[in-house]
Amino acid sequence: MPNRLWLSKFLESLISTLPIFVVVLILYLLEKFSVGIFASVEPALKIDDLQFAFFSFCAVLIALGLGLFTIGAEQSMSKIGEYVGGSLMKKQNLFLIIVMTLILGVFITVAEPDLTVLAEQLGEDLRYLIIISVGLGVGAFLIIGVIRVIFGLNLNIMFIGFYGLTFALAYFIDPKLMPVCFDSGGVTTGPVTVPFILAFGLGLAASRRGKKKSGDDSFGLTALCSIGPILAVMLVSRFVDGSVLDRPYPEDLAAMDATFWTENFFKVLPIQLKDVAIAVAPITVFFLFFNFVFLKLPFKKIMQIVVGLVYAYIGLVFLLTAVNSGFKPIAQMVGMSLGKDPSFVYIALIFGALFGMFGVFAEPAVHVLAKQVEEVSEGNIKSRLVLILLAAAIAGAVVLALIRSYFQFDVMLYLVPGYILALVLTFAVPKIYTAMAFDSGGVASGPMTSTFVLPFVIGFAYSRIGTISGTSPTNADVYKNGFGTVALVALMPLIVLQLLGLYVEVKDAIVYRKARARIVEENDDQIIHFGEEVA
Repeated sequence: MPNRLWLSKFLESLISTLPIFVVVLILYLLEKFSVGIFASVEPALKIDDLQFAFFSFCAVLIALGLGLFTIGAEQSMSKIGEYVGGSLMKKQNLFLIIVMTLILGVFITVAEPDLTVLAEQLGEDLRYLIIISVGLGVGAFLIIGVIRVIFGLNLNIMFIGFYGLTFALAYFIDPKLMPVCFDSGGVTTGPVTVPFILAFGLGLAASRRGKKKSGDDSFGLTALCSIGPILAVMLVSRFVDGSVLDRPYPEDLAAMDATFWTENFFKVLPIQLKDVAIAVAPITVFFLFFNFVFLKLPFKKIMQIVVGLVYAYIGLVFLLTAVNSGFKPIAQMVGMSLGKDPSFVYIALIFGALFGMFGVFAEPAVHVLAKQVEEVSEGNIKSRLVLILLAAAIAGAVVLALIRSYFQFDVMLYLVPGYILALVLTFAVPKIYTAMAFDSGGVASGPMTSTFVLPFVIGFAYSRIGTISGTSPTNADVYKNGFGTVALVALMPLIVLQLLGLYVEVKDAIVYRKARARIVEENDDQIIHFGEEVA
């Protein structure tokens, strides 16, 4: 592996964590010099020297882990998706395609770190249930996406139909679990699933006979795979034991003493070594089996993929250990501190907006997306404008999540009008913008959203609920008022990118109208024949 690639991936990951680190550094310095915002809360919730030192260590470990994982995923997950997708389409066996796609979709989703981080914040009662449900949802809708590629189905109609079904089912789901359902769709578009699904879609499309533009069929596959988990978790939530919702939300949020940090790290590390092995093993076994039966790749390529899976495993262990032992507790602690006193709500909104905005600027995939929009619009929309609008939109999403947590109202008051607007826009903008927008719904909800922004909002909601009720919040309280942040962040690109597409359409229409006005004056009847010879 070239040293430049290692360095570039590490720097990309470091840049992703740096903005969050800077904000926490500011909070630490304010506290250090007795001008902090936490003066009215107990000392256990203040950022002291040990906590900040451990947080700094975890920030570096996250950057290292994310860099290793990205390199490994590109060398393994993306290659597996491309090889398997191309091979399946060549088999011309619909049953085999469906079975293998389902298995692969489940296995690849189980290894998604964003999903793991979300599930761990739900507690042990729902953790594995959510992971399995989301995996099945992605697998099922990956099949639907493959069928769309094979039969050339209309993507817009599918979006309207499936989102219509989603909101119809929402009326039969316990409102306490609704935010969790929609967050489950947002976290599936993470650093594992997106590269794999895109490569899988390209492999399928490239293997279709007579298809000139193979890349077109891969659009929309990621978006469809984001709907599946929402529906799957909705169905499973009907069978959740009500006693789970009545239990107190994990109380370790308020038990962060001086020994918590180092002890928690060495407690989390062996758990992640085991859990990540369980997550990565299925996809490894599947690839080796599929290669032995169908692919029969050269030994060198097999070893490159296996080495990539090892990199991904090590990186994922580093990432999840640092998140669960350092980043998540600090984020929850800051959120709890700001949620205890109503006078801190404006400060919470400011920091929430900063977390959301910095997360967008630091996400490499967002910059790639911005350049794609500039290319598709033929320069009418500059990449800088896309970045600014997305950053403002995501900052607004986090602010909306905090406002909802403060006043404790239903997340559907945001999601229903938001998705209605997004779906209405599909009829007004070119299909390329619709496909790009829905595929990019999870681009902004990258690693920093699930590892820091969501825990921050959960901590804020936890304290706010306790302040209002005077009792320890239950699982149901936190599920209803703390979750939903990822769903709001994932919704914003759907609206922003399509509005930009609508802007291009209107701008082009005005230009064409002016051009026609210059050619043909008003009340001037003319017949112009192009390309005809005069006898």
